[in-house]
Amino acid sequence: MLAIICGVLASGALQAETIAVNQLGYFPTGDKHAYIMSSNIKTVALHSLETGKDVLELDVVDTTTLPDERSLGKIKFSDFSQPGWYQLTNGDFQSVPFLIASDAYRDLNQRLVHALYLQRSGVAVNDTSTGMRRPESHMADGLIFRSDSFHKQGAFLDVTGGWYDAGDFGKYVATTTITVARLLEAYRQSPTLYSSGDTMPAVLQEAVYGLDWLLKMQREDGAVYRKVSGSKWPAKIGPWQDLQTRYIYGVSSPETGKFAGVMAFASRILAPYDAQLARQYLKASIHAANYLELQPEQYIDWQAGDDSGSGPYVKNKIDIEDSLETDADDRLWAFAELYITTGQSKYLDLFKQNYDPKWIDIFEWKNPALMGVWHLILEEQGEFRDTLAKDLQVVADRYVAQAKSSPFQIANQRFIWGSNKMTAEAGILVAWSDFANADKANRTTVQAQIDYLLGANAFDMSFVTQSGTYAVRNLHHLYQIGTGVSLPGFMVGGPNELAQAGVAPKNMGMLSYVDSNKSYAVNEFAIDYNASLIGLLAVHKAYFN
Repeated sequence: MLAIICGVLASGALQAETIAVNQLGYFPTGDKHAYIMSSNIKTVALHSLETGKDVLELDVVDTTTLPDERSLGKIKFSDFSQPGWYQLTNGDFQSVPFLIASDAYRDLNQRLVHALYLQRSGVAVNDTSTGMRRPESHMADGLIFRSDSFHKQGAFLDVTGGWYDAGDFGKYVATTTITVARLLEAYRQSPTLYSSGDTMPAVLQEAVYGLDWLLKMQREDGAVYRKVSGSKWPAKIGPWQDLQTRYIYGVSSPETGKFAGVMAFASRILAPYDAQLARQYLKASIHAANYLELQPEQYIDWQAGDDSGSGPYVKNKIDIEDSLETDADDRLWAFAELYITTGQSKYLDLFKQNYDPKWIDIFEWKNPALMGVWHLILEEQGEFRDTLAKDLQVVADRYVAQAKSSPFQIANQRFIWGSNKMTAEAGILVAWSDFANADKANRTTVQAQIDYLLGANAFDMSFVTQSGTYAVRNLHHLYQIGTGVSLPGFMVGGPNELAQAGVAPKNMGMLSYVDSNKSYAVNEFAIDYNASLIGLLAVHKAYFN
């Protein structure tokens, strides 16, 4: 253990002693916790950078230890509400500056959404905020990879557009549906975060960009193709330089279910802005649902060669969850949204036929059922609604208990690929359970997930690029590695005990992380990672509405 600790500390990834705070700040009337990694300091001062004076003396409490045996204490100052710039200090020992303000996360929210614009495929990107200038890319997407009952191998279908999923150039229905849904729900939950007068706000414009690509991925019978990519992993180049042939890979009932869910949801949210587009989305959703009714069992047109240049997004040696063995969770989301949007009772009946409380967990591409459950809780009344709320609370209580027993109050304790996304989603689930019960009991836990992602962690580092005094710098992103382009507002995957790239330390829980662009298993961005943090900020804001 000591050798591992020394190696991690020597890498510069961890500091032996530090005060870790949310580097983006706190709301004046919100929860405010910080952490000190030191066994010697018992009190700290809250120091105003504007007056140059200490305004509070705070005790270090609730001491525990980290996996590397460092001491960790908590600092609580929630009762302090004066806006301004502050530091926590003890002599020369000090935290980074942080802001107390009602709009502490406004600029971050805008960066997180704008990052999706920077990931667009099929259009030229000319961005004044970052200086990014890149031409159209992948304008020949794509060719059918394997013949099916509608298209022969090598047939061309126009599937240009959409977002690059991560640090390479694959485009996936699985993560695009989840990302779009998170954008739509963030706007529904806290529209004041995105208000832009009578025009469609940027968060919805970005959602439409994703939705329009999804429409292109629907086959004539309503089924939806899974992904678009080359047959080889691309080099460290800009997307316009990736000239390999790009393929469309087979249809899938899980992707079709997610497609149906997000299209029906989008129809409701976007109707006030574009009624014709909303009708188009609903028509596509119903078409997908009709396919599912004719395909009652999970079906995935997948073969081993499909993943030679892209991620599988099916059950594999890394993604092993039980939900990947069925499409019941995907159907639940689809039927819930279609029932709410159309009012047709047959969809509620189908939801009830497929419902099992075991599918309630964080919202992600592996299991999207929660979004449908949440929307039914909002829209329905009566015994079934109350059953859903109670089932949700059981899962929320588990995450709250995990947070209370964890250093840094991290609700998600599965440190695997994409753990930061899971942490954000656990915070959202807890908030939704609070709202379902007209309660604010667990707001502290929700805030703690934001704090952890934005610097209150063992690395004293924000996991979002260019967001905080000490923010992740060495993003695994082929375009950035190849060109050095500025990419602000990109959240990375975070600690991963398996550390498949062989760079981050393994089996160290929340410490299995290193800020290296070689460590794709912990330091790659993905669109659904950003979407989860966008959603977390939206539910947090809703506590104060």
